[in-house]
Amino acid sequence: MNILALDLGTKTGYAYNIGDKFYSGTWSLATKKEITAWGKNRLRRRCDPRIGLLLSKLSAVVPFMDAVVFEDVEFASYTYQMQLWASLRASVWIAVEWSRKNIIVDCVPVKTLKLFAAGHGGATKSMMCNAVRHRWPEYWNPKGDDNEMDAICIYQWGVLNLGRTKL
Repeated sequence: MNILALDLGTKTGYAYNIGDKFYSGTWSLATKKEITAWGKNRLRRRCDPRIGLLLSKLSAVVPFMDAVVFEDVEFASYTYQMQLWASLRASVWIAVEWSRKNIIVDCVPVKTLKLFAAGHGGATKSMMCNAVRHRWPEYWNPKGDDNEMDAICIYQWGVLNLGRTKL
């Protein structure tokens, strides 16, 4: 089963396999300078460029997938953050729909993911990175950021929980 795992955000962590090959990293959808410039032109409110960029990246990978899983963020510090996250999540659904394949889409709540990976529902970013290094050393990337490490944890959760699914 080919699984794409995503830690959605302006810096979206990804981890996926195509057969025996594994890929992970972080897609930077914008810099702070770009976001500031977009804000001056109201692009963040009218047509946030991050959404199209994520959709473009997903469209290249999703057709090879059997399942897509992402972190289910159930809270936000402010409304704009929640709206952005909902838009990124919608990009995942659109990419899956466009693929015209019967792809499983699932999500894992933040607390569940942290408990699964690090053994603590309130695990910090460093605890999640350490979980990858110690539990799944073959996936450890010392140059990777916390978004990539979270995506690897999501991927491992997907392997355990979606791998049993009949396609």
